[in-house]
Amino acid sequence: MTEFFQNFFSSQFIPHGHCYLWKPELVWLHIISDSLIALAYYSIPAMLFYFVRQRRDVPFDWIFLLFGLFIVACGTTHLLEVWTLWHPTYWLSGLIKTITAFVSIYTALELMSLTPQALALPSPVQLEAANCQLAKEVAQRKRTEEVLRESEQRWQLALRGNNDGIWDWNLKTNEVFFSTRWKQMLGYEEQEISNHLDEWSKRVHPDDLECATQAIEDHFAKATSFYTNEHRVLCKDGSYKWILDRGQALWDENGKVIRMVGSHTDITERKQAEEALSSLLNQLETIVEQRTAELTKINESLESEIIHRQQIEEALRESEQRFRATFHQAAVGIAHVETNGAWSLVNQRLCEIVGYTLQELRLLTFQDITHPDDLDTDLKYMEQMLAGDIQTYSMEKRYFRKDGSIVWINLTASLVREISGLPKYFIAVVEDISERQAALRDRQISQERLQASLLEKEVLLKEVYHRVKNNLQVISSLLSLQSDYIQEQQYVEIFKQSQRRIASMALVHEKMYGSQDLAKINFGEYVQDLVAILWASYELNEDAITLNINIDEHILLGLDTAVPCGLIIHELVSNSLKHAFPKGRKGEIKVEIKQVYKNNILFKVSDNGVGLPSNFSFDNTASLGWQLVDALVTQINGNLNIKSEKGSEFQILFSV
Repeated sequence: MTEFFQNFFSSQFIPHGHCYLWKPELVWLHIISDSLIALAYYSIPAMLFYFVRQRRDVPFDWIFLLFGLFIVACGTTHLLEVWTLWHPTYWLSGLIKTITAFVSIYTALELMSLTPQALALPSPVQLEAANCQLAKEVAQRKRTEEVLRESEQRWQLALRGNNDGIWDWNLKTNEVFFSTRWKQMLGYEEQEISNHLDEWSKRVHPDDLECATQAIEDHFAKATSFYTNEHRVLCKDGSYKWILDRGQALWDENGKVIRMVGSHTDITERKQAEEALSSLLNQLETIVEQRTAELTKINESLESEIIHRQQIEEALRESEQRFRATFHQAAVGIAHVETNGAWSLVNQRLCEIVGYTLQELRLLTFQDITHPDDLDTDLKYMEQMLAGDIQTYSMEKRYFRKDGSIVWINLTASLVREISGLPKYFIAVVEDISERQAALRDRQISQERLQASLLEKEVLLKEVYHRVKNNLQVISSLLSLQSDYIQEQQYVEIFKQSQRRIASMALVHEKMYGSQDLAKINFGEYVQDLVAILWASYELNEDAITLNINIDEHILLGLDTAVPCGLIIHELVSNSLKHAFPKGRKGEIKVEIKQVYKNNILFKVSDNGVGLPSNFSFDNTASLGWQLVDALVTQINGNLNIKSEKGSEFQILFSV
């Protein structure tokens, strides 16, 4: 039983969409048409069910529900036609169609047994004949009543013995006598309706009043032998009943109507049956038309399907021919490999790669020609593919050629399965990559040599930075020794200033030596160390002068830019330390460096000391420091802006 349900809901079949080759226009045509048909089929039972619930008096109401069940089953089959485009649950689809077939047969059988009963209902002609007969009876009864007018007892007896409602209209007094049965039809008590003509006219449905009045006038004009009319009359509970109203007028010797007597017959059930039967016939006619159109479409679809299948077969033959030509003339090796590793189908290119003939390869398996170091990986991929974990795999491996040499190949394999899901065979695409492997080995050797060369150059460059730094320190030491022999303090200060400048350049090479990037240094760290050296060399009171440094992180400068920038900062900070705060004056020195725009750097050196002379100019000063600043700014193609409002401020903007 478990296996039955597994097969019942399994997807071992091909989805129905494959029959349409998944052409969007064809698939959408079927989806839209089946969906609209299903929607129509589901809406019809809803209307039938609503009709039966509203019209409890309709005979044979069960046939409407049975017919609705049949239509729902038909609509479900169309929904499954859409479902099986993607999900091949054809057992379930067949079961629904079987249920539809049984419901259809049962409905047809019930309609066959119901048809005689429906035909037994009175037809309009039969009812008209009955009305005429009844009119004759009424006329006869009127004549009898005229004869027996004097006998009230016999008249009342006649009224009680008639199931129809009787009315007697005296046109002279415009009063109407309504029998008890006439009032009971409408749900009134005896005393609730007066004997006046308005009681009749105000109860006739407004849509039927004109027709009823015209029928009376035609009878009075003797255009009709009897007054007969079907109209709706208002009941006490607010509903309307269909009444067959018949009457006969009585004329005097002058041809004037003096009296009219008639009867009311309740024909509501007959009217409802006629309307229900008419609606059912209309629905049946609509269904027949729809079925006819569906059969026409099915025939057209079958003819189109036959032509389409012929075209598919022709296309398959052409595709088979192209496949064979492509298979044997492909630039890569292609093979079908059994699940046990045997070669079942091999093209000529694969034979050329491994050096075997087709007959020789069929006697071998792929394991026989695979290098032992690659075999375990290859078999592991095959096991994963057979288990369904992967769909395809690609690897570089080695084959043994027939002559014993090794060939590097790139293998791409995929698994073909039966419709049931069982593995069928592998498709292997083999590309000879021996030349590529040789090129990769050569490239790897070249890269190793290049790496070694770069390492040698890096060591050499670090050694250069180290030696330049040492040489600058030697020069600084020589200047220090030389200054010991100078008596004038002015010249001693010049030597010390030169030592500081050389130290600032040596610091750049020291940072280059310790940087991971041998071409650039972190300029922020360099400035921090430079200012600290200057601060220590001047031996200032830290409580008197404060230093505020604000530098953006990650500003990297090369050697050609870092050296002049370091000298500029050296000169400007030294000038503030020496001249901005005379006689122990307190103050603050700021150094700010930040990156603006994309490649522009702005640095400021400012203090709140005594400021610059009002006539200060680089052109009018003989100081080496100021001339050096002017020359270095020009060297880095920068713009210098000097402010001396509260202390002094130097702004330098240059591009990296």
